[in-house]
Amino acid sequence: MEKLLLAFLGLIFFFALTGCRKDEIRLKEKSIGYDIILVMGQSNTHFGLGIDSLLDETDSRIQQLGRFDSNNYKIIPAKEPLDHHSKKPNCIGFVLTFAKLYANVYLDEDREIIIIPCGKSGSGFHNNEWNQGNYFYADAVARTEFVLQNYPNSQLSAILWHQDEDDVNNTTYQAQQDSFINEIRKNLTTENVPFILGGMVPYWVEKLPQRIITQAIIKETPKRITNTGYADPALPILIEADTNVSEAIHYTAAGLRELGVRYFLEYVELR
Repeated sequence: MEKLLLAFLGLIFFFALTGCRKDEIRLKEKSIGYDIILVMGQSNTHFGLGIDSLLDETDSRIQQLGRFDSNNYKIIPAKEPLDHHSKKPNCIGFVLTFAKLYANVYLDEDREIIIIPCGKSGSGFHNNEWNQGNYFYADAVARTEFVLQNYPNSQLSAILWHQDEDDVNNTTYQAQQDSFINEIRKNLTTENVPFILGGMVPYWVEKLPQRIITQAIIKETPKRITNTGYADPALPILIEADTNVSEAIHYTAAGLRELGVRYFLEYVELR
């Protein structure tokens, strides 16, 4: 009887200890401070075809906020392809390159990075998808606020934006884009967070005058709005794209990795 009692008490102690450890893990997870990188826009945020197992490998310091099925609103490893709205097999974006550089230069040892992927192919302002209150706008805000509210030691470190191709013929594009930048900063109560825009594929841009005009609007955003930067695909050298007409609008995987470097260099300048 005494042996049974001791065994019973031992089981109680074991389960109590296990429960405490689980509580400790939960508390530890809650106390993690995340540097948040919000990435939004359309297909050139994540349509670079051809994952490289070495260049695009995951980094234990970098997570993402999941979007699909049981991973929705869960923190999971930032593995390409990331959970953008229009996630595409065997394709990468520029944000993981940016995040790895950020981790190596700015990330404190007791913190991690969380990417919030919100790219959607073919999305724009003219069709009411990215204006304040539109679905994709609201989704980006809600997901960022979720991390900020549930992980109180977190902070929004950067907003990366690449969207323009779908609005090339939109005559109110500049006003809508500038309003978008100002409003999303206000909604996230970080009015001075670095906001970086990327240029469209130069080869594709040069084919039509209106594309050139739109590219100029994007490039000159830092002259109009404080603490914004422009990741230039033409400098210091031209980022070449496949000249196949059907894919001229999209950067290659190599092009997006290079663009990620240029986004980061702009971030360094702003920071």
